[in-house]
Amino acid sequence: MEAIKKIEIEEIVKGIPGGFFIYYANGEEEIIYANQEVIYLYGCETKREFLEYTGGSFKGMVHPEDLERVEKSIADQIAGNPRNFDYVEYRALPKGGGIKWIEDFGHFVKSDIYGEVFYVFITDVTEKMERNIKQKKRLMNLAIDQELLRKSLESTVYSFVKVYMINLRDGYSREIYPDISNEESKRYTDAIDTYITPENVMEEEGKRLRKLLQPEHLCQALVERDSVEYRYRRRLTDSTVEWCMMVFTVSDREKGLPVTVTLGIRSIEKLIQKENQQRLLLESAFMRARQASEAKTIFLANMSHDIRTPMNAVVGFAELGLRHGDDPEKMRECLRKIQDSSQILLRLIDDILDMSRIEADRLQIEVESYDLLEIMPQVYQMVEKEIHDKELNFSYDFSGIKDRMVFCDPTRMKQVLYNLVGNAVKFTPGGGKIDVRIRQYESLSYGIENYEFVIQDTGIGIAPDFLSKIFIPFEREKNSTVSGSFGVGLGLPITKNIVDLMNGSIETESEVGKGSTFIVRLPFQVVRETEEHEEHVQVKQSFSGLAGKQVLLVEDNELNREIARELLEEYHLLVDEAEDGDVALEILQKSEKEYDVILMDIQMPRMNGYQATKAIRGLSDSRFSEIPIIALSANAFEEDKRMAISSGMNQHLSKPMDIEKVLTAMQRLLDAE
Repeated sequence: MEAIKKIEIEEIVKGIPGGFFIYYANGEEEIIYANQEVIYLYGCETKREFLEYTGGSFKGMVHPEDLERVEKSIADQIAGNPRNFDYVEYRALPKGGGIKWIEDFGHFVKSDIYGEVFYVFITDVTEKMERNIKQKKRLMNLAIDQELLRKSLESTVYSFVKVYMINLRDGYSREIYPDISNEESKRYTDAIDTYITPENVMEEEGKRLRKLLQPEHLCQALVERDSVEYRYRRRLTDSTVEWCMMVFTVSDREKGLPVTVTLGIRSIEKLIQKENQQRLLLESAFMRARQASEAKTIFLANMSHDIRTPMNAVVGFAELGLRHGDDPEKMRECLRKIQDSSQILLRLIDDILDMSRIEADRLQIEVESYDLLEIMPQVYQMVEKEIHDKELNFSYDFSGIKDRMVFCDPTRMKQVLYNLVGNAVKFTPGGGKIDVRIRQYESLSYGIENYEFVIQDTGIGIAPDFLSKIFIPFEREKNSTVSGSFGVGLGLPITKNIVDLMNGSIETESEVGKGSTFIVRLPFQVVRETEEHEEHVQVKQSFSGLAGKQVLLVEDNELNREIARELLEEYHLLVDEAEDGDVALEILQKSEKEYDVILMDIQMPRMNGYQATKAIRGLSDSRFSEIPIIALSANAFEEDKRMAISSGMNQHLSKPMDIEKVLTAMQRLLDAE
């Protein structure tokens, strides 16, 4: 029966020009027949290829974005008048690529043999549609341009109070706006005299304008220009003054000389106000830029002084040490002073890094349970040498604390107290006194207690005019260099920002010659007895378990490799070296050793630490791909730490190398395996 149907269809439609196909009107819309023109139109060679490409359905012949519209059009035609042809245009996606536009004439038929079907005649109208689209786009752009032009002209005309047409040859003028119908001409000079009077124009400006607006002067001004502008001020009826502008534009010339010009008179009060605002903004921006430049100059001068001073000590004592190499005691003294100066340099660098984190809003508070009674002994150790050298009377009192265990950021707390206590030590003369007191006060919030930290000294004090600027970055009192202190003016601003992040406050009281008092108030959540917490006990770490571990040290700087190797070998670790990331990768791929840990520099010339880590993690041999990797880098920002971890490293430590921190990280990673 199907064969008979096929023969009947082909016999019936033989000779029909253009594309013709038939498909069922049911939900699947299966194609019953398609002539060769349709098959070619869709980029196919055979009927089988065409049916496979379209899925054997009319739906596969229509661009997916047009299908809903096409089917709605067909449904509307059937519901409205099934005897008419349905006409619709849609896009097709030929097999060879691109888009074709199809013109579709369809007719719904109820057949005794096939049931409900569509007879469809189609034509490729791509060129016509593309021309129509371009034409529509051009017309649309033209309409938009005309509307913009209309609005522009309207806004230009309506901004003028009056517009005149002036004939410079005969000296007559005619008002053409706002009274467009006015055809009366009057002498141009008479019109100017009636508009520029002592009552409505300032006297001096009136004299200047009358001279400039004489025909001979206008003609001369417009010889080489198409328009000129004159600004002036005039009085309004309420006695206020506004800025106005006259605009003369050449309409016609003869032999290069202006003959006819238009004069437009408008208020420019808002324009002047805007210009004044912009001028003030520019002046303000210039002032801020100059202040920033001055601050930068001061900062660089301070940096130069504060870095060169300890650097001078490092260089000087290094030279002395070389000269006295045969005197162990002198050598130890030089090394100790080099170490002290290096610590000062590190603190300067840390302050600058912290300030950059604060300005980038990247400084974070990491809370954990902590015993407040441990904080001052640790801070004291950091300033103990200076206290002894200056013979200061130092004391701290914790008797006012009831709840020792709190949730806080121990590192940032130590930084706050170190900055304040360190400042007190710096600015207190020898034999002076420094007291640190901590008190606890109840708060209205359950589980939260208020703690007050008071740092009081008998130092040189702070001048009243500088007291208001002590928390501004890079600010330093003039006597700071005289007192022999170091720092780029960042310690107190950093302290203030940390206290703010902890939802606390900081106050200062000071009197020149008598000393200063800093009061820090912080709210902490108390660790109750029912909550689990660890006791913080200062125990010297033992690293004996690391002896014999294999370490691959990846570092491009030869001096840094030498220092790291010697420090590691003192703890009996076995160290191999690689001067670049690609060398480290090659060593791992060829080595028969099983390394326990890799110390990885970040900035290296050929393959940096991130790239090397990703390559190692991609190795097929798990002995190497799973080795713990510790970043040991001069890149010390939070972003650098995140990049190190995201590249596959296990931990990030900043340079200069702190051997105890490195060994602690190694031990923690190896114990976790």
